[in-house]
Amino acid sequence: MTLGEKIFRLRTEQGLSQETFGEKLGVSRQSVSKWETDQSVPELDKIVAISELFEVTTDYLLKETEETYGTAKEEPPRTEEYPQGAYRIGRRPHYEYKSKKMIGNLPLVHINLGLGIHRAKGVIAIGAVAQGWLAIGYVAMGGLCFGLVSLGLFAFAVLAFGLISFGSFSFGVISMGAFAFGIFSMGAVSIGQFAFGASAHGAQVAVGDAANGKVALGYSRAVGTYTQISNRQPFDCESACRAIDEQVSSNWLFFKTWAKAMVKWF
Repeated sequence: MTLGEKIFRLRTEQGLSQETFGEKLGVSRQSVSKWETDQSVPELDKIVAISELFEVTTDYLLKETEETYGTAKEEPPRTEEYPQGAYRIGRRPHYEYKSKKMIGNLPLVHINLGLGIHRAKGVIAIGAVAQGWLAIGYVAMGGLCFGLVSLGLFAFAVLAFGLISFGSFSFGVISMGAFAFGIFSMGAVSIGQFAFGASAHGAQVAVGDAANGKVALGYSRAVGTYTQISNRQPFDCESACRAIDEQVSSNWLFFKTWAKAMVKWF
């Protein structure tokens, strides 16, 4: 078996296209084609790279024998089938797709999945660490983000940081979650300028079961300059809204409007 035949065999067994295989070695598809048809021979550094990629010895590649590749202790290569577009590096299944369509200097779609930390960066990015306008991953960063940890304009995660954030632990201008921290926060425990939740701590307005703020409306406890304790009865919305207008600076106009709407909802 010639060197070219061995390269062809190894590449096809791993489910790699000539183009993908070439990208991994830093050569063109045409170069791979010439290697496999024995029209040319890879340079020594490329032979070493091929042996490392497929976990075979350089002796196996260079000797024209029918011996099985690898060492005597290695198991024969597995013949699992992978979805189209997926490939395997060594013993770690790995799938990567990068669209050829570009927006600016970013691919429209970049998917990079597998065991370990794989980074994806694109307009739409999916990977362990993803960065894009739409990002999905363990760590997601960008515009609209979904992950265990997210950082973006709109963040959804266990730990979320964003302009608008949703998560178990949520930090943002507008934040919602079990523990919410932000200018306008809603959660079981909420801390901010305007806070709404079971335990609400708002520098300006706080509404909840236990409320602490300049204007504090609580079902069971309220501490502040203006307070209402409703004992599970509806709040006096008219008085509360008037107090918000009087006690809260006009600089918070946008949030004051929202706060008054939330008081009526509570």
